[in-house]
Amino acid sequence: MRGVDRLEGMLSMMAVAVPRLGVEPTVGRNILSGGPLATDEVMRRVEGGSAFRSAYREVAAAIREGDLWREPVAEEIIGRRKSTGGLGNLGLNEVRARLRAARTWTAREQRRFDGAMTRLAGR
Repeated sequence: MRGVDRLEGMLSMMAVAVPRLGVEPTVGRNILSGGPLATDEVMRRVEGGSAFRSAYREVAAAIREGDLWREPVAEEIIGRRKSTGGLGNLGLNEVRARLRAARTWTAREQRRFDGAMTRLAGR
């Protein structure tokens, strides 16, 4: 039960902090150029018809030679990240459902505990 209470406290703090976060677009674009998104470039080439291993080797060679590819578009980057919990699929509905289930379970267990304590006290 303490865990759920702590989680609720952390989430309420995040609800205050996250809206205040900001992004410096220029810094973000500079970070996204080149090597950090090599996998995205490989997958873009595969989607264009290249074999995965060939695309992987081409991108590795381009990085070694300092030959960078076109700057990715944010929508492409986010669109490729579809695994649950990733940028393109946060899975918040699942988290909310699990939180509701945990709260329901906690309330039920609290009632059972309170009832047992009442019976134990002979009231």
